[in-house]
Amino acid sequence: MIPNHILNELTPEQCVAILSRDEEIHFLVHLATDDPAVIRAFAEREGSEVLTTHLRDHATIREFVASRERDIGGEG
Repeated sequence: MIPNHILNELTPEQCVAILSRDEEIHFLVHLATDDPAVIRAFAEREGSEVLTTHLRDHATIREFVASRERDIGGEG
């Protein structure tokens, strides 16, 4: 589940990247102008895998998160 404050505080200049580490997802708020390579480098330093970047639409983000939670053993 994505914390509501991440979606609610997203500014027009920002997007969300969804990362995975040890089968858990976590989120990175980044600038819409960020190159995907910058996000991949950040994730690599943290030992994470980039699942997707540059998401803004709340419904799309929630849907993606829900699908990942089902894939790693949640309900569904």
